[in-house]
Amino acid sequence: MAKNKQKESEYEGIFRLASKSFGFVKLNAGMPSEEEIYVSSKDSMEAMNDDRVLVKITSHNTSDNRKREGKIIKILERDTDIVVGIFEPNKGFGFVRPINVKIPFDIHIEKKYWGKAVKDSIVEVKLLPKKNKKDNPEGIITKVLGHKDDPNAEITAIVHDFKIRDEFDEKTLAEADRVAVPIEEKDLEGRVDLRDKLFVTIDGEDTKDIDDSICLEMDSKGIKKLYVSIADVSHYVREGSHLDREALKRGNSVYLLDRVIPMLPHVLSNGMCSLNEDEDRLSMTCEMEFDEKGKVARHNIYKSIIRSRKRMTYHEVQNIIDGRVDKSENELISKINNMILSMIELSRIIRKRREERGAVNFNFKETEIVVDDKLRPLDIREKERIEAYKLIEDFMVSANETVAEEFYFREIPFLYRTHEASEEDKLENLQITLASLGIPFYIRNELHPMDMQKLLKSVEGKPYQFIVEKLALRSMSQAKYTKNLIGHFALASKYYTHFTSPIRRYSDLQIHRIMKEVLENRFSEKRREHYENILDAVAFNISKTERLAIECERDIDDLKKCQYMLPHLGESFVGRVSGLTNFGIFVELPNTIEGMVALRDIRDDHYVFDEAKYQIIGEHSKKVFTFGQELKVLLVKCSPETRIIDFELEK
Repeated sequence: MAKNKQKESEYEGIFRLASKSFGFVKLNAGMPSEEEIYVSSKDSMEAMNDDRVLVKITSHNTSDNRKREGKIIKILERDTDIVVGIFEPNKGFGFVRPINVKIPFDIHIEKKYWGKAVKDSIVEVKLLPKKNKKDNPEGIITKVLGHKDDPNAEITAIVHDFKIRDEFDEKTLAEADRVAVPIEEKDLEGRVDLRDKLFVTIDGEDTKDIDDSICLEMDSKGIKKLYVSIADVSHYVREGSHLDREALKRGNSVYLLDRVIPMLPHVLSNGMCSLNEDEDRLSMTCEMEFDEKGKVARHNIYKSIIRSRKRMTYHEVQNIIDGRVDKSENELISKINNMILSMIELSRIIRKRREERGAVNFNFKETEIVVDDKLRPLDIREKERIEAYKLIEDFMVSANETVAEEFYFREIPFLYRTHEASEEDKLENLQITLASLGIPFYIRNELHPMDMQKLLKSVEGKPYQFIVEKLALRSMSQAKYTKNLIGHFALASKYYTHFTSPIRRYSDLQIHRIMKEVLENRFSEKRREHYENILDAVAFNISKTERLAIECERDIDDLKKCQYMLPHLGESFVGRVSGLTNFGIFVELPNTIEGMVALRDIRDDHYVFDEAKYQIIGEHSKKVFTFGQELKVLLVKCSPETRIIDFELEK
């Protein structure tokens, strides 16, 4: 039972730290409103992220949209008993200060449990059962990751803090070596041979795990036939194997500043599964014929074998699109260049059709961090968004939609990529905030993707465009994996899955396995029951690992942003207001770095946050700060340890 039988005000839930000062308990399904209960650090019992806890409601006041408050009375199950931190020795004892700045306690370490740790070692600590509720948690140092001033150890520490698995055990590596064998004649049984087609791959310059390859053909009637062929990872990673169990635990590959933590060992991810140039590879193909309006008129999904003719990068493709390449005398290169030009035409048609049905096009500001060989940040800037990226995105989305629709109507248990519409309270907050900016945002009976699309188009080119995009994004639900078909709000797509990246996403590997059983007529009622039983748990796990990977990447980016800004203390910058709270004004610089101006540091007046108008207003001067407003600020504090950047208004 989710609710404690003995006391009506006690409930089970999952705890999430928001800061050192507080966190929230998300009540289990079936509880009142499945709401979040506010818990201060003094009432948290040293609970950590994703711990299953028993919370007692202490305040039932829900006026003014304030959350109910509670205190944790029991930790029912730790999500992990491992904490990563920096070791500080003392005469008879030591303590570990967690690198996760949201954890509000240090861990006491008796001298006999120090191991090989020395001052400023980055360590892993295994928590011991608490002897006394009032004392700090105690632990044993189980691993030394390096020194806090070692940039590699610094990133490794963050990886371990997010519980991301970065080493393969011997059994998994041995199994990978055993299955990564050259293709044999028996492997071609039941496959369509596409090795005569003009397949190319398009990826980043440093990409080594190549999932997808594409080919476009046009007949004499102008019908465009697109082949999207995806690495057949399920041929090598069999259900229940060491490889499969490890891949499920990881959920996805993690792409960090200085490394890739792969879902599969390199002998597969960069070797036999990767669609490398001029090498035969087993694949799964989604073949689509498009009409003149960019709609898939006919399609076919099958097992195949392909050979990529050329490994291309996004910038090489962009040069072809922009006409920045000379006419080649090489016949193969000439054919590929012409095919790329036809591809971009089709891509634009597909994109236009998707926009017409209401797909939301966010022009996200992505951060590009340039580091030297010692991982010191040399430059931080907004990443260029070129059309070659959109070409691949358009084709992969089309394949994902086609596969999802096909297997939905086959009534096969499946995994879908789900993005739900905004929650009602978040939508109301968005409307209030936009009204404070003088931006009307009217919604009919319910929010439709077209409503959000019209909003974003209305602010294109305006100074506050990126602010409105950020607000709109924050108002939307987080995408996740589900067994049930719910749809993808942002894409305005009823049918959507992830089919195109099985080397780096377990979701794609899982559905490839299901697809092949169906295509090979091996799908039985017993297998249906099997997938019905496992897919909810698979979806939950990979949604969780995806979230951890995103948070880990963001944490490392924030670390490097602070390190980059540290030499610029005292310098002035121009940015725009990107957030408002009752304690400060967030300001984002053009290079995507964000810091906060604390209200207590604005001394010309007493400023208060008007939540109804989403403005900060001076009580006497009536001076107003609002979203998107340009401000000149001074950098006054920068802490890589806490990832916090503080500004003051320039006088």
